[in-house]
Amino acid sequence: MATSLSARFYGVGKELRLEEVPVPSLGDDDVELELKAAGVCHSDLHTMHGMGNQKNLPMTLGHEGSGIIAAVGRSVKNVSVGDRVGYDYIWSCGRCSYCLSGRENICDSKSRSEGTWQERIIVPARHVHKIPAGLGFPEGAVLNCAVMTGYHATKLAETKPGVSVLVYGLGGVGMNLLKWTKLAGAAEIIAVDSDEERLRVAKREGATITINPTERYPLEEVKRLTSGGVDIAFEVIGKTETVRNTLSSVRQGGKSVLIGQLWEPFQIHILKDIQFGEKRILSPEDHTKSEIYEVLRLIETNRFQFGDSITHRFPLREANQAVNVLQNRIGNPGRVILEP
Repeated sequence: MATSLSARFYGVGKELRLEEVPVPSLGDDDVELELKAAGVCHSDLHTMHGMGNQKNLPMTLGHEGSGIIAAVGRSVKNVSVGDRVGYDYIWSCGRCSYCLSGRENICDSKSRSEGTWQERIIVPARHVHKIPAGLGFPEGAVLNCAVMTGYHATKLAETKPGVSVLVYGLGGVGMNLLKWTKLAGAAEIIAVDSDEERLRVAKREGATITINPTERYPLEEVKRLTSGGVDIAFEVIGKTETVRNTLSSVRQGGKSVLIGQLWEPFQIHILKDIQFGEKRILSPEDHTKSEIYEVLRLIETNRFQFGDSITHRFPLREANQAVNVLQNRIGNPGRVILEP
């Protein structure tokens, strides 16, 4: 049986182990993907810290991936051997009411596959898509998470020309979200992060105002600069303090969009946070299939550029070093890539 070199997670506090794992057999509707790039995301770090499903250890982490089709099942029509593709990590059934209405991101039986931190993976053909010839594999890998999450959130919030927005957190998702709000026509974009280099990049990418919370209290600054609050506030960190500040930063009739993963309980005051002023709280989940193709068209027409979002690249064998860089923010990481 063929094997794939994989970075395996054995539990909290343990380093990843490089192991050869069997490659499953190819089904009629499957493709074998030879991975060329895989993203290291903060949600992977959450798993390594004990959050989420810990029942099926060891496991191969990673959900962002791109590569070349190495083999196709007998019934596969949408791709061929040799095609350059991205991998959509949201495995949906394609049959439930949500899937049939184009909302695969909340499919009744949605799941994630064995991860992308390995050399080869078997996936259903309906979960891969061709990527433009000019798009690199690293960009093709992070497209489905860092780029798509921000795009879906911008659409869910109905971001329109002329609105004021707050982007709280400028990691990979936050920086791409900022770009999407600019493309949607936001007139005022306030970016908040404690890293000065990220704030400089945000300014270059379209932020009209930047705030370093170690120097100025963000909530007071946002209220002062906007005469009461923004139309839409996006939280992309997932901490109690930043979620609270985000909820308090919107004006009457405004929207708070919570993207960061906050695992501990959080108390919401229904009257103050929602009912007074007809405010809304939204929480986007991943993206839909149709949105992937919308973004690919925007990339092909040069309306969306990745810029310098990918900052670090490591061979698969250095997966532990890649995790360390992202975890400890060594060298001001944006998106970190493993290259099997």
